[in-house]
Amino acid sequence: MPNAAEALDCYLSIAQAIAGPTDYELVLENFANRLRVLIAHDHLDIVLLHPTGTQICYEARMHTSWSHTQAPAKPTEKSPIRAVLRGDVPHILTNDAWTDPVFHFEGSDSKPIFEANLRSRIVVPLRVQGELIGSLAISSHKQNFYSEDLLVLAQGAADLVSAYLFALERGKEAKDSAVTELEATGRERTLRIGALRLTEGMERERQRLGMDLHDQTLADLSRIRRRMSRIEGGSKAAMDEIAAIQDELDHCLDEVRGIVEDMKPGVLQLFGFAEAVDAHLQRCLKNTHRPIEMHVDDASNGKMDDLQDTVRTAVYRIVQEAVNNALKHGECSRLDVRIAQSGADMTVAIDDNGTGIQEADLKSHSGISNIKTRTDLISAQVFFERLDGPVGTRVMIVVPMNAGQVESDNI
Repeated sequence: MPNAAEALDCYLSIAQAIAGPTDYELVLENFANRLRVLIAHDHLDIVLLHPTGTQICYEARMHTSWSHTQAPAKPTEKSPIRAVLRGDVPHILTNDAWTDPVFHFEGSDSKPIFEANLRSRIVVPLRVQGELIGSLAISSHKQNFYSEDLLVLAQGAADLVSAYLFALERGKEAKDSAVTELEATGRERTLRIGALRLTEGMERERQRLGMDLHDQTLADLSRIRRRMSRIEGGSKAAMDEIAAIQDELDHCLDEVRGIVEDMKPGVLQLFGFAEAVDAHLQRCLKNTHRPIEMHVDDASNGKMDDLQDTVRTAVYRIVQEAVNNALKHGECSRLDVRIAQSGADMTVAIDDNGTGIQEADLKSHSGISNIKTRTDLISAQVFFERLDGPVGTRVMIVVPMNAGQVESDNI
């Protein structure tokens, strides 16, 4: 049993040995080597608690299945020293861990006690500013090896090392958090770049299909319409049938022209965002068989056209979807689109005086879901609001002015 002076020298030696390294394994080895001067041992482990109810065990001298290398985290409730880790007892001092019931209970992970031949054991808590953060366990292959005096020395060593271990753990958590955040940021940026590429690819494909419809399908339908107009003679019933088919063809031609314009928005490219939205409203008004007031107000003085082209096109598609939803489901008689700049953001508000959006609508997989997906693709936000006075819905799109610019540099 060392005297007070020897114990003090040993504590100073421990402090010097653990002060430099930041690797747990090296810190623990240095600690174990210096501690042997005070307390002889064959095995030493330090357990650190986590708020999740788990623990991580670091071992010196020999390694068992308790080690963090075998399982990064294990449930504290299964630890054979849970009485100390839970604060139920101030310490554990046993002459033979093989037979001591404190280590053995239903579900206890006590198998390494036998496999590593751990007989005499000292287990003391690690505390920082009164908070229990883990434990220090010192074990010998011999029975009846440790005493109350050695228990006091072990607690002193634990008090000495606990603050340093706590600082190491917080540093490790901060580093892991930073790495995780960096990886998440990298993944998000990669997804954003991919989304922009996908959006551009989809838009190019829409325009290609629009050209195909314009050059082939519309031409074919027009040719059929002209040939039918040249048919003469025949019974009145046959001529009436031909006239009905001609009317259907005229309607079909109008529908296809609208689809072509939607897929290949020439007005957007030639005249800008506000004019394209107004043109879409006029097409909707033409195809809607009820009186509806529609207005577009651009309070931004054309700032929407300063957006990156892919983003501007995506916002236009979102407005189309919102307008179509309002006309199809809202039973509105008035629809207003307002474009504005708010600081570093552009906003587009689509207001209608229809029946008003319901909570169930927000959870549906219809046009609202499409709008949410499109806004996510361009790092924008969308808000759905049920209006007062007395009914109606507002769809508000908020898109940063720099949306797509950083990512587009990498495309």
